Parts: sequence; C-alpha cells; structure tokens
Amino acid sequence: MFHLLQTFMAVYEEQNFTHAAQKRFISQPTVSLHIQKLEELTNTTLFLRNGRNKAVPTESADLLYVRAKQMDSLWEASLNDLEQLRGKTRTTYTIGASQTIGVYMLPQVLPQLHAQFPNYDFIVNIANSTAIFHNVETHDYQVGLVESPIIAPTVTREVFAYDSLVLAGDMKSELWLLRETGSGIRAYTDQFFQQENIIPQQKIEIASNEAILQLLEQGTGKTLLSDLSIRDFPYETPSTPITRPLYQISNHAFPTDDVQIKLLNLLQQTFR
Repeated sequence: MFHLLQTFMAVYEEQNFTHAAQKRFISQPTVSLHIQKLEELTNTTLFLRNGRNKAVPTESADLLYVRAKQMDSLWEASLNDLEQLRGKTRTTYTIGASQTIGVYMLPQVLPQLHAQFPNYDFIVNIANSTAIFHNVETHDYQVGLVESPIIAPTVTREVFAYDSLVLAGDMKSELWLLRETGSGIRAYTDQFFQQENIIPQQKIEIASNEAILQLLEQGTGKTLLSDLSIRDFPYETPSTPITRPLYQISNHAFPTDDVQIKLLNLLQQTFR
C-alpha cells in the first residue's frame, strides 16, 4: 500500500505521469498501474487525464494527498525514533515562520532553543502564512509561526504574542506596496482597505518584507506593516488601531513534542 501512496504523491506533485516515473525511478506504465490500483481501492477518481501524460488532481486527490503526506511524515518520525533507540544522536527539526516573526522574533529565542536541544539540527523556513499552514498540515514542518487569522481543520493554534500594524511611508503617495496574497499582512491590508473604503489606484505586489522596507527608506510608496519592522521612515497609527495575534501552529494528528512546548514558552516569555 505504501508504495502506491508514494507513487500517488509523486504524480500529485508533478501532475505528470512521465515526470512522476522519473522521480520514483520506475516506468511510466508502473505509475499508471499504481494509480489505477489506488483508485480501485479508494473507489474514486484521483486524476483527470489531460493529454497523454498530464494528470489533473481531483478533490479526492487533494484530500488523499494531505493524508498521505501525514502518513509519510509519521513513518519518517517512526524511523527516526528507531534510529534514536540504536544510538543516533542527531534529529532534524523544521520550523516554518512568516517573515515578520522569522526576521524580528525567532532569532531572539533560537539560541535558547538550540541550547535546550543541542542534539537537534534546526531548519528554519521563511514563507508566507498560507504556505506554512499547508506544510504544517502535511507535517513537512513540525511547527509553524504565523501572523494570519486563517484556520485549518487539522491545525491547532495558540497565541504567543501580539503586534500592532502601522501605516508607513509617504502618506501623500498614491502607490501602495503590498505583500503577496497568502501572507498574513496582506490579509490584514485587504481588510483595512475594505474598512476604510480604499481602492488602490497604484500598487506594487512584492513577496518580500525586506524589499518593501528598502522602497520605503527610498521614499517610495506606502504600506501597512508591523511595528516590529519600523525603520528610519515616517509612519503613523491608523485611525482605528490594528492589533493582531501571532500564533504558533502544529498538526494535532501528531503528539505535541518537547520542542513545540519549549518554543511556545520562550516566545511567550520573551514577547508577552
């Protein structure tokens, strides 16, 4: 069964039978056979064939992919635990953090976290909140730190701090500097536009806080951003103050681990 799911995940990620076969180091007919068997077992259609090799995931495939990724992660965790029993001393642990948290908050607690878990090799991935939620759902990230109010059925959220949003830059400018859709700050910016009845006449969308800050320092445009990232440029508090919670998230299908507990405690102690 597990080899069928591995093939399914490869097809889902590549959306192409030929590329999935190359990724799995098996023949394309074998990939087709694995998908056919899995569709028979699940009594559902997983992919719509679009052209000879193109595979378009169905809603059933979307659901199965999340579950398959969770099982794959649990299997990897089990192998890691067995390695620990045989004397392995290093553990890889992945943390996903949205940009404001990853740049301005996480570095203040990482040294203490590393000191507490010296046998862990931590990987920190900076991404937007939507991507972090997805990777926590599939357990590619053991824990996530996000600014977005979105929720997911398998994800547990816990507030560790709050920040405030400010209007920054040239207030007379018609140009709005916006983060990409899916980021936490973009969700609050869209909400702010609705509340203030603002329709941006000019805008630039940039998937980087640092690039936006550089433009503000040059006197270009304006934006809504966290007060944690204020630099040497003008800013003001919105007429209706905006305070947002910051969350630590994890997948409740997996047991809460010691790193999650310690990281949450460190963040709460440092920033509340």
